[in-house]
Amino acid sequence: MRKLWFLAVAAWVVALPAKVDAQFFFDNFDSYATGSPIGGQGGWEPWDLNPAADTIVTSAQSFNPPNSLLIAGTADVVHSFAGVTTGVWHARAVVYIPSTHSGESFFILLNQYAPGGPYNWSAQVVFCRVNCITGGAIPGFVSSLGGSDVGGTGTIPLILDQWVEIRAQIDLSANTYQLFYGGVMFENSQWTVTGAMQLQTMDLFSNGANESYMDHAWVDTTMPVEAMSFTVS
Repeated sequence: MRKLWFLAVAAWVVALPAKVDAQFFFDNFDSYATGSPIGGQGGWEPWDLNPAADTIVTSAQSFNPPNSLLIAGTADVVHSFAGVTTGVWHARAVVYIPSTHSGESFFILLNQYAPGGPYNWSAQVVFCRVNCITGGAIPGFVSSLGGSDVGGTGTIPLILDQWVEIRAQIDLSANTYQLFYGGVMFENSQWTVTGAMQLQTMDLFSNGANESYMDHAWVDTTMPVEAMSFTVS
C-alpha cells in the first residue's frame, strides 16, 4: 500500500539540512552573536536604512538553537536579492506567535524596493491575535493583504505557541503566487500589475507587536525539505 506522508512541525528539526552553497538564500540567524542588531549582518538592513527599524538576534525562542530574529515593536528589516526574475521560486520563513501576542507581525515580499523608494508590494501576510489595526487583519487569523496592485482575500486560523512555516510559491513566468501556512494553501493571486516581474526583497515587519519571532528565512527554486512531501511504499 502506498501512503503519502508529510513532515510534521515537530519533525522539521530532524529533517532540516545544514546551509549549503547551492541554496540561493538561507539564514537561520545562528552565525550572529545573540543580542546583536541584525542590520548590517548577512545582507539584512532596516527599512529605508532607518536605525529605529532595526531588531536583534535573540535566543528567547528558536526553531532550532540557538537563535531566531525578534519581530516586535518598530522592527522592520529587509533582505534584497538580485536575479529572481523568472521561473518558480519559494520564499519562506518559520514564525512563532506566542499566546501572549498583541499587535501585528508581517511577512512581506516586494517586487521593487530601494531605500527611500520606489516600492511595490506583491504579498503581505499579517499574523494577529488581538489588537489588529490594519484593514484586512482579522483577530486570531493569518490574513493575506495582497500587494500594491492586487488585494488579498485569503485567511487561515492562527496557530499559537508553535513554529509554523509561512511560504510563498511564486511563478514569475505566469505572474502568480500562492501562500501556504503550515502546508495549507490560503491564497492564490497575481504577483504584480504595475511593478517589476521579480522578487526583489523580503521584509519582516512588526506593526506594534509585543513579541514574535521568525527563523529559517529562505529563497530558492526548490522547496525547503521540511515542506516537501514524500511517497513511500
